[in-house]
Amino acid sequence: MNELDNHYANMLADHQRMIDEQAQKEEEMDVLKAQIITLLEENHPAELERLTGYDDTTCKKIVHQLYMEGFNDPDCWHVERSGDIWVIYGNTTDEWIDKDGEYVGFDTKREAMQYIKETFK
Repeated sequence: MNELDNHYANMLADHQRMIDEQAQKEEEMDVLKAQIITLLEENHPAELERLTGYDDTTCKKIVHQLYMEGFNDPDCWHVERSGDIWVIYGNTTDEWIDKDGEYVGFDTKREAMQYIKETFK
């Protein structure tokens, strides 16, 4: 093999390694998602980091995915005042977690209602 052949062979090997690592990570996240589904039956999302050993943001991003898959209708959510902010709660779940794994609070009830309307079109 010449130098150019070696270069392309190395690029191909690197690319295959990246594909394999991504597949492994996706498989790991599928296992974690299944674990989180089970844990949410009796635990609050804030407890997932401790229960799974994964970081809080990763766990809450998966909770967001689950919310979007299972509760993607505006009628699944309602707004409540919590201290000096308005918070979105699920009718059968805990408080809303956005795609970044963050809880979301609003200054007004109207803002929270608009968020629900825009999120679940």
